[in-house]
Amino acid sequence: MILQRLAEHYDRLVKSGDGDAQLAPPGSSMQKISFCVVLEPDGELNSFRSLQQTAGKSLVATPMIVPGSSKPPGQGINPCFLWDNAAYLLGWSADPGKTERAKLTFAAFRDRHLALETEMNHPAFSAVCAFLRNWTPEKAGEHAELLTEIATNFGVFKLAGEAQYVHDLFPKEPGGGASNGTAKEQGMCLVSGEMDEIARLHDPKIKGVAGAQSSGALLVSFNASSFESHGKTQSFNAPVGVGATFRYANALNHLLSQRGRRVSLGDSTVVFWADHAGTVLEDAMSALFGEAYVADEAETSQEDIERLAEARQLLVALRDGTAPAEKKRDEYGTRFFLLGLSPNASRLSVRLWVEAEAVELERRLAQHLRDLALDDSREDRPLTVRRIVNATGRAKEGPGGRMEFDTKAISPLLAGDLARSVLTGAAYPQTLLSTMLRRIRADGAVAYARVAAIKACLVRSARLANQSLEVTAVLDVNNPDIAYRWGRTFAILEQIQSAKVRRENPNAKLNRTIRDTYFSAASTTPRMVYPILMKLSAHHLPKLSPGSKIFFESKLDEVAQHVQGLPTLFNLEQQGKFMLGYFHQRQDLFKNNKNEEVEGDAE
Repeated sequence: MILQRLAEHYDRLVKSGDGDAQLAPPGSSMQKISFCVVLEPDGELNSFRSLQQTAGKSLVATPMIVPGSSKPPGQGINPCFLWDNAAYLLGWSADPGKTERAKLTFAAFRDRHLALETEMNHPAFSAVCAFLRNWTPEKAGEHAELLTEIATNFGVFKLAGEAQYVHDLFPKEPGGGASNGTAKEQGMCLVSGEMDEIARLHDPKIKGVAGAQSSGALLVSFNASSFESHGKTQSFNAPVGVGATFRYANALNHLLSQRGRRVSLGDSTVVFWADHAGTVLEDAMSALFGEAYVADEAETSQEDIERLAEARQLLVALRDGTAPAEKKRDEYGTRFFLLGLSPNASRLSVRLWVEAEAVELERRLAQHLRDLALDDSREDRPLTVRRIVNATGRAKEGPGGRMEFDTKAISPLLAGDLARSVLTGAAYPQTLLSTMLRRIRADGAVAYARVAAIKACLVRSARLANQSLEVTAVLDVNNPDIAYRWGRTFAILEQIQSAKVRRENPNAKLNRTIRDTYFSAASTTPRMVYPILMKLSAHHLPKLSPGSKIFFESKLDEVAQHVQGLPTLFNLEQQGKFMLGYFHQRQDLFKNNKNEEVEGDAE
């Protein structure tokens, strides 16, 4: 199913003309080209030219379509046609230990092209042959410094003064190049359902998955006899035609090369696409799962900025329940596909596969955003998946005093599991709630992203269990839950202490508040600490101004109306409700006391 959907995506791109500049036609491949050998018409060397491009603060190779499916695999000597690395093109290697092998590879590259000169019968090809005939690997040493800098990837040939590269004149490799199916076994293709030559090795390799080999990895492969059956070897065990292999692999490589259709979540790289191009929901997916909210918009085109703004509007509308009605949308016949891949040596593992209609996917996204919804005057944009995952890290103070999270200790599995929950509507990962609660108890940072995730876990868990649980985005003064009420109480007691200190010395700042000392225990073993907290409050209240004293006493009385008893322990669900009550009450106090400074978390 996955290969079929990718092959169909390739066909749509070719038919629509979208992505023609990046999609290689059959018989060719997209390769990273970092340098060019510029020749005179008689084959004399003109110069070596860098084809590297600036990407941020680094130089990267230029993607270019060249003849042949890809660099032939294996440890043998396999020269390409009119392109290759510097060892083949020039007999040069930056590694002194590979000098002798470089001479052998150059000889193979030279002999292959000289043997084709008569067949090609073209002045440009003859110029390349003249160069290869007269060039010796020793000459490359005269340009070692430049080659070390620019020959980081593959190279190509070009004639001085010509606009085209030499390989552009010969889009197809003579004789079809190396065949994936050396035995040319014919069979029924599992993807297309048609008779075709079956690919022994799936080519081109998949490039762009974070953590995978830079030379590419395989999505379909059989490398041990334990994986084989019925006397079949290698990819003949899962017969896919050469044509379908080419289409699905190029479609996947194309998606992985598109920043707006590829995101990294933990140890997985996720790509997504639709069977109709240019939908707002595609951009919304990129905004929700990627880094679109924090990207440097100064380096983004005006068109991309406008698309991002429209995607943000859709996410906000889905969260607030104000999205356009189905009949007013033109993309509800569209199907969306999401594929998550993880590296495993030279192979790829499928971690996530979701296929859904647009209307169903929007419903799931809307449910996720509503589950997360939490009132915060400093937060209006929906939380991205990455921000939620990052919030499971240890909180620390960043530049300007803004809170940051240390992402080094984050579980590499959490992001993929969370994405699966969002996209399928399933329960959130069990570890999400416990991790958020543990982090809050450890570092005391009751951050917006953490509390929103806690709320989402509680709400979705109750809904899937057909239980009644009313958790609002704002303070619910009528919520009788005892853990929620004690969380509210702690927020009020904390503000009483803060108000008392400010009244005594407006410039004073507490080194430790009751949150620093008692918050962890109050959220887990309330009976042990609340008697102490109430005594402290009784000591602080008389030192407030009359108006503040009346205000906070009324708040405590309001909460106490429905509080019956003081539990010995709070379980995980109750701890989550405690955090919600605390957060809601703090936000309410902030809104109702704008002239009072309420210390808050930046995230």
